[in-house]
Amino acid sequence: ICPHRMLNKKMQSSQKGNSKSKPKRGQAEVIFAAILAMALFSFLISANLISASDKDKSSTKSSNLGNKFNSMHGIQKTTKIVTERKEEPRYFMVFSTGCSPLQHWQSLLFFYFAHKVSQPGNVTRIVSGCSPDEAEALREVHREKITPLSDRFRLHVTPDWGYLDNKKYWNKPHGLRHWMENELRPPNNVTEYDDDIIIILDPDQILLKPITNDFSDFEDRSLWVTGKQIEKVRHGSPFAQQYGFGNGWLTSLKGRLAHVVGKDSPALKVTLQEASRYYPAGPPYIATGKDMFALTTHWVKFLPLVHDLFPQFMAEMHAYCIAAAHLEMPHQLAKGFMVSDVGNREESAFKFLDGVTREEACHAKVSPRKQPFVLHYCQRYAIGRWFFSKYKLHENIFDCEAELLREPPTNVVAMYDWYIFPNGIEKNDYSSRGNRKYLIQNGWMMCTIIFAVNEAATQMKRKHCDFQANYNKTFHFHEESAFQAMLQNFTRPF
Repeated sequence: ICPHRMLNKKMQSSQKGNSKSKPKRGQAEVIFAAILAMALFSFLISANLISASDKDKSSTKSSNLGNKFNSMHGIQKTTKIVTERKEEPRYFMVFSTGCSPLQHWQSLLFFYFAHKVSQPGNVTRIVSGCSPDEAEALREVHREKITPLSDRFRLHVTPDWGYLDNKKYWNKPHGLRHWMENELRPPNNVTEYDDDIIIILDPDQILLKPITNDFSDFEDRSLWVTGKQIEKVRHGSPFAQQYGFGNGWLTSLKGRLAHVVGKDSPALKVTLQEASRYYPAGPPYIATGKDMFALTTHWVKFLPLVHDLFPQFMAEMHAYCIAAAHLEMPHQLAKGFMVSDVGNREESAFKFLDGVTREEACHAKVSPRKQPFVLHYCQRYAIGRWFFSKYKLHENIFDCEAELLREPPTNVVAMYDWYIFPNGIEKNDYSSRGNRKYLIQNGWMMCTIIFAVNEAATQMKRKHCDFQANYNKTFHFHEESAFQAMLQNFTRPF
């Protein structure tokens, strides 16, 4: 109730009831001041700016009007209000690497794009397999080059698990468990992170836009594998990218799943249809802290048993799927979180390039709502003799003296309808109409990763190198004579 309305009504009532007892001018002013003071005092109490007593002060709630006043004037809300307000979860993005030079430059690229897209929360590289000297050198590089990007970017060094060959990817679940046990779950802090969000990516992925727990803005609903069921990550419902192995995580065990999970596991009830629909998951994995702790524990437990029956490098991913089925955590899977393989004709994640012409493909302007979250450069990409492969890129690309990548012209996809890999053997003809979309996809992937590497390397050099840094964009992957011949003649040489 407005104070001036209270005053007007009181004075009007007094005038009507007894006109003879009308107060004098001085008395009216005193009454006006007293009533105004009382109203103001009531307002301040309701706004929680003062309290009726010191004893009640900490427990008095702010009224809506008081909250508005606090907001307007920068006054901090009471502790009571803050604890009652539902806060956004904290985000922890992690990626696991070995200690090779290949994954050192990939990590620099990963952190750069996490910074560029303003990924919320902490971003941590979990590195395994380093000697003590290598680990110290990595910490120095991290302090020098990564921490200036953000103090939320971390490095976590694990023991050397000793896994080699097709077991090298075992570093991921073991490293993740080590990080969670040592960084998130010390003995007296068991449940603090249960409601937060943990996101797992691979080192050869770069962020095109930030990842959170909310996918209500995920524009193309047809890319949901499991249909529009939920839009936010919650307990019991992790999210992930659908990978192409379908129910292979189940059939590869040839009926011996019980050897891995035990005879009473809920995983034994999963049908082949459900195995394909809810469980062929891969990075990005997104789950609550509580769920990711449980998933990782069983991931590590099941992995050696899976590998006994299926001794392939994919055993690592299959073990994750088995852990999810055992814990009865069907995943909300999407085709559009990540793009990677343009040779996979089932890869509908490239729908965001529908309508893009060959002239536009290299630098296609795509709405952020339509584009994927992650580019996964795990394949080889080529147009003509323009080419990119993470395995063929020189490992010192971020060093001050290293040359940058030669960049293709913006209309490169319109210039060539074929490619040849540097080995001279693998090639493809995209000239038929049915192959045009794969030509556009290949061109977009190749251009995007080449320009991404150059952008990140250039920015690193500007910050950490002197005027003698090498900014020449001259490196390419082919023999020079063959590359120059392509520049002069656009026609297919086979």
